[in-house]
Amino acid sequence: MSACSGDDDDTPAATGGSAGKGGSGGSAGAPEAGSTGLGGEGGATVSPLVARGDYLVNHVAACSDCHTPRLATGAPDMTQYLAGAECFVKLPNGDCLHSRNLTNDATGLKNRTDAEIKTMIRDGQRPADGDLPEFLNPVMPYYVFHNITDDDMDAIVAFLRTVPAVDQDVPASSDSFTVPAPANPLSEDVIPTPADDFPEHASAMRGRYLAAEAGVCVECHTQHDMTSPDVLKLDMLFAGGEEFPIGLPVTPVSANLTSDSDTGLGDWSADDIVKALLTGVDDEGNGLCPPMPSGPMGAFGGLKPGDALDIANYIKSLPAISNTVDDMCSFPPSP
Repeated sequence: MSACSGDDDDTPAATGGSAGKGGSGGSAGAPEAGSTGLGGEGGATVSPLVARGDYLVNHVAACSDCHTPRLATGAPDMTQYLAGAECFVKLPNGDCLHSRNLTNDATGLKNRTDAEIKTMIRDGQRPADGDLPEFLNPVMPYYVFHNITDDDMDAIVAFLRTVPAVDQDVPASSDSFTVPAPANPLSEDVIPTPADDFPEHASAMRGRYLAAEAGVCVECHTQHDMTSPDVLKLDMLFAGGEEFPIGLPVTPVSANLTSDSDTGLGDWSADDIVKALLTGVDDEGNGLCPPMPSGPMGAFGGLKPGDALDIANYIKSLPAISNTVDDMCSFPPSP
């Protein structure tokens, strides 16, 4: 079970803003993934704080992938942007996990304080209706987002306050998804750190934040153990192998991103990785399979080129882990 549910065909565009700890600030001409005008009305100037939150929500953390319902075509229903998806995860017995409404409506986040929203995103704890605390199921990767900087968390909340209200009271998830305690935060001590002599060390460190703290690369490209309080297999970070049963003829499996030459991306250049993120095409010209949200219509297609390069340099710095990943579907090269 992963934060990424499928290609995001029409996410709001990044609107700029400073990169802070986690980014280089990008450059002019960054690709956009289809603006909906969120964060401002009638051409009004968007504040740098809201713009930064827009970018993080839509292109780094890819929140819309999980929190926007989908049409029969598989495309996101942008009239219900961030309004929550019913039966986002369905068990064989029919039990459902529903993603929550994040819009600025009473059925969403309107009546939640900034502190409450931050606690849900970072710690997986929602405001309790009774005497006991309630915890989010770790399908929501709050244990990764725990390390988002205070400035970026302020930006995310500021942006969420601007999301148009959608009246959608998402039902409570089935009891099968109730958890008695929160998952352990992903400790910064276990997130791979670029070697001191890595040639692009500063860039890779910025990429580390985008890939493993504010973003979901580590969550999607690491096998899960949902019975463990750590959720992720900590000795296999970024080594791929997580399955995504999303209804395709072949079950996609996340790729090994480590620098292993035989089973990972050891033979890829940083430019190859940037190309994959921004265009959704691998080093051999094949299209990447869902749920990787890459390409012009995906969340990562709106990454600023500088941030995409930072992520690429971080991935190039990852220590090699041998992990053969089978059945990663791909599309044939374009003619």
